[in-house]
Amino acid sequence: MRNRVKPTTLWFMISTVVLLAAGMSTRYGRLKQLEPVGPCGEALLDFSVFDARRAGFSRILLIIREELEEMVRAHVEERWPGDLEVVFHHQKVRDLPGAHPDLTSSPACIEALERRAKPWGTGHALLTARPHLPGPFVLLNADDFYGEAAFHQGAEFLLAQAASSDGEPPGADPAATFGLVTYTLSDTLSEHGGVSRGICTVDLQGRLAGVQEILEIRRAGGEVSGKTVSGQPVVLDGTEPISTNFWIFSPDIFPILEEEFQEFLRDQTDPSSAQTEFLIPSVVNGAVRDRIARVMGIPTRGRFLGITHPEDRDWVAGGLEEMTHGGHYPSPLWG
Repeated sequence: MRNRVKPTTLWFMISTVVLLAAGMSTRYGRLKQLEPVGPCGEALLDFSVFDARRAGFSRILLIIREELEEMVRAHVEERWPGDLEVVFHHQKVRDLPGAHPDLTSSPACIEALERRAKPWGTGHALLTARPHLPGPFVLLNADDFYGEAAFHQGAEFLLAQAASSDGEPPGADPAATFGLVTYTLSDTLSEHGGVSRGICTVDLQGRLAGVQEILEIRRAGGEVSGKTVSGQPVVLDGTEPISTNFWIFSPDIFPILEEEFQEFLRDQTDPSSAQTEFLIPSVVNGAVRDRIARVMGIPTRGRFLGITHPEDRDWVAGGLEEMTHGGHYPSPLWG
């Protein structure tokens, strides 16, 4: 049984957007984070930062692999305005925050570290960035387009939580409250192959009951289908709310991540686990199940664009050009 986490009594409004940019873009074949898809060569992360800034966020934390910093930093310095605070953080395979020394020094763990080539996953990426995140933040993929509405909704959620925390009486419900911006499945599918999405179950009060990872989702002959992680076929109707990793967290997420990461590391003794990842949806599912956290689903009708397959690039570029010509974005984003 996990320890219940008492939420912070004050939500310090340090407006931070965390961009997960340490992925290896294996399926795409080149670095999606900096792929020029905008009308003036902008990357998807440029549009996220632009939308975040006009929603009131002023601090950007980029989680990257160390070998990417020079390239990413050059991009940022060339394009982003100087009034943004930009922090670079390296996700390192050998960084095991919160893990007990007896575990990290064990032969099994040392052997697992030697086997490991790819990053440990999104949960590990966030956990290693803990020193940079003393207050609430939104977390999202650097290689997806979420649209302006999602950032305004994220900012509104943070402000509402700050207000409710200020008036919280002693002995209030100890469960931490987080948020997840959700999209409609059919709006996020690719015409060029299957995609992986987190299918959300949301109750009548708008609270997330769980996220199930479904792989190879595609539309064919009017039917939307995919398969579970274990390979079981799944038929969907396309109206399901889905997670595209737009999370809204307070620092209360970190003790939860730390405890689960230790359990994850204990499972790495099996060589077959060398490619498994420590993922945020799995951690959130457990926290919701154990009632140490609640997650409010925040549906948005904003446009979502993502690159999974190389053929998606032109579709994404066309969508961004359409929105730019429609007046939603200036060109270039920053003059």
